Amino acid sequence: MKIVLANAAGFCMGVRMAVDMALKTVADEGRPVYTCGPLIHNPQELERLESEGVISLGESEKIPSGPVVIRAHGVTPGTHERLKREATVVLDATCPKVQKIQNRIKEFSSAGYAVVIAGDEGHPEVVGLLGYASGNAYLISAPEDIDKLPPMEKVILVAQTTQDEENYEAIRKRFLKRFPKGEALSTICKATHRRQEEVRRLAGELEGIVVIGGKNSANTRRLYEIAVEGGIKAWYVEKPEELPLDEIGSLSSVGVTAGASTPLWLIQEVVDVLEKI
Repeated sequence: MKIVLANAAGFCMGVRMAVDMALKTVADEGRPVYTCGPLIHNPQELERLESEGVISLGESEKIPSGPVVIRAHGVTPGTHERLKREATVVLDATCPKVQKIQNRIKEFSSAGYAVVIAGDEGHPEVVGLLGYASGNAYLISAPEDIDKLPPMEKVILVAQTTQDEENYEAIRKRFLKRFPKGEALSTICKATHRRQEEVRRLAGELEGIVVIGGKNSANTRRLYEIAVEGGIKAWYVEKPEELPLDEIGSLSSVGVTAGASTPLWLIQEVVDVLEKI
């Protein structure tokens, strides 16, 4: 069986920065480091990080004495202020791409613009972004949601960094048609673009594709959805034990990709199992 590993699989820049910052802080401080919510969206890597001294806290949990790292998805300004009051040291590992959107929302909102965010309800990045809007803010997920918005003169549209590009383009076009004076910003990150484009390409060349990542990872789920839409067999797994070996073994070619929070060691474990089929 031919196995093709996607070039853009595994940690993106923002996730790598967050993980490296947390581990370096553990080494420098010589004590556990806490994160406000899971640092990234991958259960297996979170287990490894916890064994190294990086402890995830619920957002409403009391902050223990010690350094706190703000996760890659970012937090609301209110949460940021609370951490600065309660934590010994606060280190901000918010992805720079997310920070850029936060700043644009703050800038436009301060100028009287309403904010429309294309994203997943309840996702930590989206929760954080909504917190930067000082005025009206609306969350949508599909082009038809544009029609449900109230009339607005000054309004901007942004996307969660990991949104599906084709869906966001449809949203953008409908937004500008309804709000011709509105501003539609391009905020899907390049790492997301590369992963999604590669899955579309592999779907046209191979018989199947394995997508590796946390089941709570929005960007990983989208890779799986794109593969399915491409018309090939696709499997969404968190670890090698979940691979349907009989089904995959019946194929002559299979691709492997992974979400932005999936570590290289986990990808390699999956590839090792596939190579033995």
